[in-house]
Amino acid sequence: MPEIQQEIRDWLHQQPDWLQRAAEILLSTGSASDTDIQNLAEGLKTPEGQQVTSHRTFDGLAPTPSPASELRLLEIGDISGIENLGPRSPLVFGTGNLCVIYGHNGSGKSGYTRLLKKACGKPRARELKHNVFQPPPAVRKCRIRYQLAGVSQQVEWPANGAPIDAIRAVDIFDADAAVAYLTEETVASYTPASVALFEALAAVCDRVKAQLHTEQGRLVSVLPALPTAYAATQAGIAYGALRPDIDATAHKRAFQWRNEDQHDLERLTERLKANDPAALARTKRSTKLQIDRLASLLRNVATAFSDERISAIRALRVDAATKRRIATESAQVTSAKLDGIGTDTWLALWEAARAYSQTAYPDRDFPVTDDALCVLCHQELGPDAQQRLQDFDAFVQGKLEADARTAEQAYQQALAGLPEALTGDEIGTRCQAAGLTEDGWAERLGDCWAKIGKTRDALLSGEVTATATPVTSPTTILGDLKTRSDVLEREAAQHDQDATNFDRAQACKDKLNIEARCWTAQQSAAIQAEVARLQQVADYETWKRSANSHRISVKAGDIAEQVITEAFVDRFNSELKALGASRIRVELFKTRTEKGRALHKLRLKGAQTGQNLPESVLSDGERRIVGLAAFLADVAEQPYVAPFVFDDPISSLDHDFEWCVAVRLAELARSRQVLVFTHRLSLYGAMEDAAKKIGDGWKKLHLHQHCIESFSGVTGHPADQAAWNANTPTANNILLTRLGKAKKAGEASGADTYKNLAQGICSDFRKLLERTVEDDLLNQVVRRHRRTVTTDNRLAPLTRITQEDCKLIDELMTKYSCYEHSQSQETPSFIPEEPELRGDLESLKKWREEFKNRPAGGAAND
Repeated sequence: MPEIQQEIRDWLHQQPDWLQRAAEILLSTGSASDTDIQNLAEGLKTPEGQQVTSHRTFDGLAPTPSPASELRLLEIGDISGIENLGPRSPLVFGTGNLCVIYGHNGSGKSGYTRLLKKACGKPRARELKHNVFQPPPAVRKCRIRYQLAGVSQQVEWPANGAPIDAIRAVDIFDADAAVAYLTEETVASYTPASVALFEALAAVCDRVKAQLHTEQGRLVSVLPALPTAYAATQAGIAYGALRPDIDATAHKRAFQWRNEDQHDLERLTERLKANDPAALARTKRSTKLQIDRLASLLRNVATAFSDERISAIRALRVDAATKRRIATESAQVTSAKLDGIGTDTWLALWEAARAYSQTAYPDRDFPVTDDALCVLCHQELGPDAQQRLQDFDAFVQGKLEADARTAEQAYQQALAGLPEALTGDEIGTRCQAAGLTEDGWAERLGDCWAKIGKTRDALLSGEVTATATPVTSPTTILGDLKTRSDVLEREAAQHDQDATNFDRAQACKDKLNIEARCWTAQQSAAIQAEVARLQQVADYETWKRSANSHRISVKAGDIAEQVITEAFVDRFNSELKALGASRIRVELFKTRTEKGRALHKLRLKGAQTGQNLPESVLSDGERRIVGLAAFLADVAEQPYVAPFVFDDPISSLDHDFEWCVAVRLAELARSRQVLVFTHRLSLYGAMEDAAKKIGDGWKKLHLHQHCIESFSGVTGHPADQAAWNANTPTANNILLTRLGKAKKAGEASGADTYKNLAQGICSDFRKLLERTVEDDLLNQVVRRHRRTVTTDNRLAPLTRITQEDCKLIDELMTKYSCYEHSQSQETPSFIPEEPELRGDLESLKKWREEFKNRPAGGAAND
């Protein structure tokens, strides 16, 4: 059987991932819903879905790791945000093969089982929830430590994360598994997963193929009809022969519309309309000349306002201002009566007086002082005034003043040489002359001249309010102008050629080809949609071929030939017998063979009606034991060593079945790790007896028993070793240790604290006394929660019992029974003081040590 399972797994790993996903769905749920079919169809369409992968484990098939790789679970801890689990310390499974974890209902047993099912990737594993009575935690995780092939490893696993591959081999039996083995058996065989898998896979393929065919039928063409005139053109032929495999380059070449195409169309139209190609050539060269002039003007203006030229103007401005300041500061006219001689205003006044003097005294040099009137105030000039005018003239004619005037003239000449910015009307006129009538040219040139104007205005104002920004060469505009100029030259040359030799028929054909490409370019979106549709149609054909179920049917027949039905039936019957359930009239039978597969069902033997489904007739306990038998038959013979986990396997079972289950689980633990979660003390004790049945040495080495509990709303806490599950000497010492802690707590917090703690110690002391009777006094011949009376080599030591032994135990039992049972208010019980309670514990400890060392027959004289 494992070989068949591995063969199926290997075959699935050779299939595309979408088919593997379909197998996983069928193995985990038994059927595929309409939503599953849609998802599978979508997955089939993707490269990932078509890829052959090997990461899926197909948990519905028994996993087959290497037999040499023994797997053991060591502990689970650091749990956060998973179910209601929050143990203070890790749950440790011990070093032996048999671990029994006891806990009351609600202590966390099922929480640990659900956690392991999810982490191991088991079928029917539920999504793990957080504590619904608390806000969602920020982190949801746990730490799982395991041992594989003798090497200890641990993984921090996020809640509901991907299964841990290393522990997938763990087999888990719980209520869901028991139900599944019963209810799913009516439609699935107990033989390997191949019994139902291949037929279901074939049906899934047919449904997926039908889904794809329906989707393909919705792909309707909306491509516009090609005009008849374009049918023989290159673009028209390509348009009518669209293929799904057309590459991007061919598509672009056949249907793209470029600026060059528009120019070619306009050029051909113009050539065909031209009556005088030579005149048209002259017109285009005239337009080219205007473009070249505009480009030259832009280059010259860029040069005039370049960073170098602006720096030169700034230097002239600084030089003029500096020389004017020096001339003004050096003006020393002693005869002057007022300040400000040499300033700009004063010099302007002087020059005005000079100009007017040519009118008043045209034949005399300025300043006229002899027998003359002042040209400004028309008063007679006295000796002082005459001297003052001569001094002023000497100052103006001096070298510093002359240098200042020269510098100022150089600066003004530089400013005067700056080219003026074109106005909007001027730009429009030049664009019209250069044929730049398309939208955008006037704006582009306007922006360029606006920058030039701002720079010129800043220079003319001496950069008082704004700094002149150098004008960079408009490279893009100049390049575009150069391109247009070259095109015009080529077109003019073409017109010159047309003037002597023009093939009009070829030109008409070329024009029709370009017009056809223009039309197809306008249908670009429709063409792309049609190509995409054709690609989808082709893809659907490929996908439908991938969904063909023929290869599945072939493999199904091959597997059916190899399946040996009797092997599984024999295992099931053997498990029923081992579990004491042979009397239950249930059997596996072969129903039919279809598409190369043998189908089996679980039924009641000898049922006289059609209601022969086990789940509808058997009792709860019978259904549970049959489900357990089916589970063990399915997994117990697997060839690898991996743990079994059982969550309350004896639910609804009576004592007879309980003992058989305990013995079977102990037997399983002889070859692999077995973890048993239970809330029944009877199973807790039965597992101990079953382990002891194998041998005391084996029990001591392999049996590990402990308890989990809930506290403060959180479950899964491993409980400290207590009196109820420790041997009697250890339990006696545990109570003495607790008493010491109670005394210290009472001394620190008061008598009430001591009494509360001592109350629990007294109660556990009473339980210890009962265990003392079972284990020490009666030498474990009879024990509670055990269905057997064990006499083998145990009766002889009973002869050590004396009357004093019975009296001591009886007195202590009587004294401490009040702490386990309610008392009348008239006769209340009082908590003994620490010395008294310690004395009783010490007396029992001392008695036990003396009693065990007493030779048999010590009571003969009593």
